[in-house]
Amino acid sequence: AMVHYNRIELLNHPVCKKYLAMKWVAYGSKAHLLNMFLYLLGLLPLTNLIITLRPSVNTTETGELGIIMVPISFTEQSVFLSLCMVMVLITNIYSIGKEVVQISQQRWSYFRDGSNQIDWASAISSLLFVIPLMVNAEGSWHWQAGAMAVLNSWIGFLLYLQRFEGVGIYVVMFGEIMKTLLRIVMLFVYLMLAFSLAFHALMLNQKEFNSVPLSVIQTFVMMVGELNYQNNFLEAYLNNTLPFGFLTYGTFVYFVLLMPILLVNLMIGLAVGDIAEVQRNAALKRIGMQIDLHTSLEDKLPYWIMKRVDKPSVTIYPNRKCSRHLLKQLISGEEERSEVWTRLQSKSQSCTFVENELKKQKTRMKEMSGMLEKQHGLLKLIIQKMEICSEAEECDGPVTLRGSMWPSLAQSKARGRSTSRWVPLIKAIEAKRK
Repeated sequence: AMVHYNRIELLNHPVCKKYLAMKWVAYGSKAHLLNMFLYLLGLLPLTNLIITLRPSVNTTETGELGIIMVPISFTEQSVFLSLCMVMVLITNIYSIGKEVVQISQQRWSYFRDGSNQIDWASAISSLLFVIPLMVNAEGSWHWQAGAMAVLNSWIGFLLYLQRFEGVGIYVVMFGEIMKTLLRIVMLFVYLMLAFSLAFHALMLNQKEFNSVPLSVIQTFVMMVGELNYQNNFLEAYLNNTLPFGFLTYGTFVYFVLLMPILLVNLMIGLAVGDIAEVQRNAALKRIGMQIDLHTSLEDKLPYWIMKRVDKPSVTIYPNRKCSRHLLKQLISGEEERSEVWTRLQSKSQSCTFVENELKKQKTRMKEMSGMLEKQHGLLKLIIQKMEICSEAEECDGPVTLRGSMWPSLAQSKARGRSTSRWVPLIKAIEAKRK
């Protein structure tokens, strides 16, 4: 409920944090580390296959590129490579089965998580790589699938780290900022397409802008600051190979003002300006993932395990280390005791000046309190002589019948007066000042 209603302050309460930490230490971390270990059983053999079986490129007489795959022979190394292939095959089949089970449990909420798409991409591309490799298939298309497999697999392993408290928040923040960047790029892709088409139309002799896809890629690279001004613009202008020199330079200046300066600084400002909100959302998302993990584990684990690991209360001793340290100092030995005693004596000698000053301040405060008591007594006498009735002296309870029916002479005189009783006191004080 706290995650659903974005109550980050309640989730950061010490009781909630200790409760989640207790669950994480009891069974959450163990289950997550087990999942990471099973994931590494497929990731490390896949990485070994990519490094060991890297093909070579041969240029034919016609200028075409020929890719030569590494043959697998029956040696000790091939046995190890075969074992790696089998491990990759088994772990990815297990991964696909796990994802299918998650789809049946989570339903539509499964497709909202971007990490699930990465898991599917890594599993399918790994199977497309290792199965043709096991049957010695011809061609190089499965090597391309292997490149995508190792890319998605290591990204998926990075996402496993977002559940840890120390480094997980930075992984989640990276994902949040990437979402903001993708929204901005999707909005301004039309501006990039406009400049790429303009450069494709104006720079006719430049090979970087010969086709529209190359022009789009070159414009995208120029957007991040890699302008390559000397090779693409200056040398072509000096060699008179720019057909539309003035217009090309005007478009280039317009591009520099809009794309590398304005757009990139806008993206950086949005990323840095919203860093506090991004960090808050990342902390909420990380805690939410941890709670989802604990909830799913509590539904799957048997009751006797949950009864053993779950705790009704946790007692914290914040000063336990300090008390043990002091205890060791107290019972360490006679030499250390004498050393501590000498230190205490030296500190007491150095503190005599401070103690004297504190005593002086204490006596002054006593004198001031005595003077205040005397003044308070004099004010009481003045009020009694002037017959002034204060609010504290007025009776707050029920009046007597005699007092209500037959008022006293002093009360009748006081009611007949129209002036305030404070007037004589003020006149006396003014006369004294003169």
